[in-house]
Amino acid sequence: MSYFPIFIDMTDRQVLVVGAGSVASRRVGVLEKFGAAITVIAPNTSEEIRKLADSRKIRLIEQTYEEVRDTIWQEKNFFMALAATGQTGTDAGIKEDASSHSVWFNMASDKSQSEFYFPAIAQGRELTAGLISGGADPGLTHRVAKEVRRVLAEAEVEDT
Repeated sequence: MSYFPIFIDMTDRQVLVVGAGSVASRRVGVLEKFGAAITVIAPNTSEEIRKLADSRKIRLIEQTYEEVRDTIWQEKNFFMALAATGQTGTDAGIKEDASSHSVWFNMASDKSQSEFYFPAIAQGRELTAGLISGGADPGLTHRVAKEVRRVLAEAEVEDT
């Protein structure tokens, strides 16, 4: 299957991330750099998530999704929701809620449940590349993204 690449201005777009492990932390870090307004729900957080919350770059709710499920969707009009809890029932509930609110959804643990892929990002001064393999070969995606980052870094040095 082929996926259509799309680039969206994420500035101040409301994003819900449920979970705060390594996958969620990487995704939150990328989304924060692109200006998204991020709400993270997780009873336990990674150091990276904690630092972003302490610096007020993201909103952190230190509860389970089930504890705030009824109120969180009334508080914010989310554009995107990312489920990264690793708990099948919780992630399925987030998907159901996102669908009922017409919110783009991604499940870290099961790409077949996702409406979009979260790409590997390579950025240079004026270029942004997003790379996916459709879940077929994450290793290849990682290697190509690393190479694109190297080329972009070289181009910046040459331009100065």
